Amino acid sequence: MDNRYSNKSILNSVKKITLVLIGIIFLYTNVQAQPTRTGTNLNSKAMPSTILMLQAPDEVETMRMLLTDGKKNDALIAAENYLDEIQRTTLLHQSEKKYYAWNAYCTVLTSLGRVDEAIAACSIAMEFEPEKWSAINNRGTAYFVGHMWLEAMLDYQAALTLVHEDNNSVRETIQHNISLTEQRQ
Repeated sequence: MDNRYSNKSILNSVKKITLVLIGIIFLYTNVQAQPTRTGTNLNSKAMPSTILMLQAPDEVETMRMLLTDGKKNDALIAAENYLDEIQRTTLLHQSEKKYYAWNAYCTVLTSLGRVDEAIAACSIAMEFEPEKWSAINNRGTAYFVGHMWLEAMLDYQAALTLVHEDNNSVRETIQHNISLTEQRQ
């Protein structure tokens, strides 16, 4: 009788353990099925929480807002801090993060009239993501600010070739830059 009772007790214990394991597997599967986070900060101070900006990090948007508000020195500090953070924390293959950091730094330097440094920063950004139009356009603007019309024109034209035909707002902006440069030549 004791053998039966202990076999029955063992069988019940095995059933309980099996049910617990099935529950753990079920929970683990549900956790694994959740969508992967994009890294987009929905609580950003720069953007309302209902808008996802997957094209540029929040730090870049913060710099853009500082420049818009005329706070160029604050934008420079933010750009230098972001560039330092990116250089310390990104892996070799994470070229897009480096692109955004250097491109933002270029923009801030251009706004401060530090043309040579801006051109160098944009050129570094272009090395990380050569098929993106923004750093090429921004380098063109640095050349423009430095009264280097030919170089500006070449960069604006190169940037325009990288913008998709359907992206009218960007194409119009670059074409406007080209028109301004033509007027200066």
